Amino acid sequence: MKKTFIVFALFAGICLQAGAQEIEYARPENSPESCTSIMVGRKASTDGSVITSHTCDGNYRTWMNIVPAATYDRDTTTTIYDGLMHTEFVDDRSQWTVKGTVPQARATYRFLNTSYPCFNEKQLGIGETTISGRRELVNRRGMFMIEELERLALERCTTARDAIRLMGELIAGYGYADAGECLTIADTKEVWHFEVFGEGADRTGGVWAAVRIPDDHVGVSANIPRISSLDLADKDRYMASANVFDVAKKLGYWDGKTPFCFWKAYGGGTKAFNIREFFILSSLAPSLNLSYDAEELPFSVKP
Repeated sequence: MKKTFIVFALFAGICLQAGAQEIEYARPENSPESCTSIMVGRKASTDGSVITSHTCDGNYRTWMNIVPAATYDRDTTTTIYDGLMHTEFVDDRSQWTVKGTVPQARATYRFLNTSYPCFNEKQLGIGETTISGRRELVNRRGMFMIEELERLALERCTTARDAIRLMGELIAGYGYADAGECLTIADTKEVWHFEVFGEGADRTGGVWAAVRIPDDHVGVSANIPRISSLDLADKDRYMASANVFDVAKKLGYWDGKTPFCFWKAYGGGTKAFNIREFFILSSLAPSLNLSYDAEELPFSVKP
């Protein structure tokens, strides 16, 4: 029997309390606290499903629609927009700004169109959390905001790996214009944690990395960069943009000698988790005795 993938698109805040314990923590400057995505590998769920989730609490649109599959003639283009997330109803175009056009695929898949497009007919699903990162990396001259990368991935892809490759090609070719973002990308077999940032004021490209959650593990992203070391020789577990190390050295975020850490280079924070990550991972794996005083937690845990 084919494994079923489940996605939850929840437009509500998430409130986590670790028993009666209150934990004081410092939040990175300009860090949001509105989205949480939890990822579950197929061997960590009771029925073999691969799961991603997305809570979204903010001033985003609340309507949703199903965009049908379509076919297109050769040389057709699709328009890329900014401002899609704050419209009042399906036909509201008042906030839309045209960023440019890219070649359209000959055929597209049906998908669920929410503020952040989240799920297509092939059971490819995407959750999102904003992770901000260094302000100086943002370059608004790039074409793509994160929601439009999600849309094209859902229209054109059937697997998480293909979605990551496509978004990487679009970022390299047309530029990324958003602040730091994390997408949690799942198909019927595996789930990946993808983080992307701009490339700075001098270039309209972008830099990104992705890590696969092991099949028997659970991971979480909650508005803070979490990807640490990258073993790009392990192609089953890691993916990254070709410039991931060069940009960090060029901008002075990494000396090229000490071990490379993605979240330190591009996130610029002092640790790789906040209270939500700590609560979720420590609740799932209490035997690990995780400490909130640590600089990092395990990227994912086996429940």
